[in-house]
Amino acid sequence: MKFLFPFSILAFFFSVSLITSCQNRSTSAANNAAHAKSATVHITLKNYSGSVMIVDTGLRYNLTKQAIALHLDAHHSASYTIAIDEPTCLVLSFSNGLSNYSLFLSPGDEIFLTADFAKKDNNITVTGKGSNNNQPEIFALTNIDTHPFNDDAAPDRVIAAINKQYLLNKKMLAKYIKVNKPSAAFIKTATINLQYFAPLNYYESKHSNVFGKPKEQQQRWQKVQDSLFSTIKLSNDDALAAYNYTRLIDNFIMRETYSLWMDYSTQPVAFYKKWFHTNPIQGKMLFDSARLGVLNQKVIDKYFTGRAAEYAYARALKDLYREADYQSVALLFNHFKKEYPQSGYINSFNAPVTAVVNKQRQALNSKIIFVADNGTKLNTLKEVIALNKGKTVLIDMWGTWCGPCREEIEKNAAKLRAHFKGENVTFLYVSNLDSGREKEWKKQIAYFQIEGLHILANPKLTDDIMGKVKATGYPTYIIVKKDGSYKQTVTRYPVNLTALIKEIETAGL
Repeated sequence: MKFLFPFSILAFFFSVSLITSCQNRSTSAANNAAHAKSATVHITLKNYSGSVMIVDTGLRYNLTKQAIALHLDAHHSASYTIAIDEPTCLVLSFSNGLSNYSLFLSPGDEIFLTADFAKKDNNITVTGKGSNNNQPEIFALTNIDTHPFNDDAAPDRVIAAINKQYLLNKKMLAKYIKVNKPSAAFIKTATINLQYFAPLNYYESKHSNVFGKPKEQQQRWQKVQDSLFSTIKLSNDDALAAYNYTRLIDNFIMRETYSLWMDYSTQPVAFYKKWFHTNPIQGKMLFDSARLGVLNQKVIDKYFTGRAAEYAYARALKDLYREADYQSVALLFNHFKKEYPQSGYINSFNAPVTAVVNKQRQALNSKIIFVADNGTKLNTLKEVIALNKGKTVLIDMWGTWCGPCREEIEKNAAKLRAHFKGENVTFLYVSNLDSGREKEWKKQIAYFQIEGLHILANPKLTDDIMGKVKATGYPTYIIVKKDGSYKQTVTRYPVNLTALIKEIETAGL
């Protein structure tokens, strides 16, 4: 379930935990992967029945993949080899939510990691070449959980906690270096990572506290942020090897894009003048061409240069692609190619972006049905239900502006229709907060080939439906039974397709 924000915060943080890795390979490294050396990790997991996702730096060059599932054999073991020609990180993420482990690897390393999830701290042991960079003690150098401070009016408690953890991390790192004698590359990366620890964690916490708060309160939090940011470089090519730095970039782009969106929503005239140097009519035309793509471009171009900007663009493109924001993907990729024509990302991103561009040429088909007057004269859920009397209906409350909505339609809409083909189930898509955007609405319906009934809701209809099912965000799914009774689905974003199918079947076909 997502609130009225143009893209998915939850999805963003999920992908951050997996995708951010410890080294941004150079363009030459990407182009010469066939000649790169390699490092191998062997893992054995005892008393563990969940899944394991793995991310290496190579996935940064893959627009369509966020992570790879690692398949354990009958002995709960698996091996993974990564092609590298310089130090990098490999991230292991466990579905039980207990931990993510980031392994620091150099060419020629062969790591053997064993964990027992029935034991305290998972009883991790690491041996083999490169194990001096990956002993369990290093996993203690984690980012602090600042959620307990989310309701604080002042930044005092959270900055005190962050500073305390920073000093502990600094002490632990010094001890680790002394005891385990890690490589010079590891020491450099770990030291930079430590430098960005406080700025990253405070920045995340600040934005959870100042939203909607009085200006004086926001200024107090901002003053501490300014002090922390004065100790680092926001655009820092040399820091791309550090997890905390790349995570700061990811957070910064997301937060600053949101800030620009709020400027547009509250002061559109000033927004168009400042960012497009034009009048509202011309500015709106430029902005509406690809809203999030435009905002991401503005933020990245203002704050980042060099390899840091190259990384920022690639990361923004991956997020926009995941959320099926096809116009933004095309716009941002074209801009990126002009700015970084030699980038290693271009060759690997080109094919999927081309596919996105080609899909934009798709037309509406006969199975895409628009309610009379596009449904704009309907004002109540009761009126909507009356359109399909005696049928089981799945109502998808979505919006063209909503990243999670598009993401779910891209992933699941066709699969749902295929599963219930020939059954007495109607799929009804109600687009919300899209008044005045009929052209874009129909373009997206054609792009995703959303077969079924379609309504372009007016504000009254949106308020009535959302109020009746007590929903607060999008996408929202509602099942209407044959007798006209209805309820919001138990299955929420991100959707478990099997669970949603079962809910529809239980409602009666």
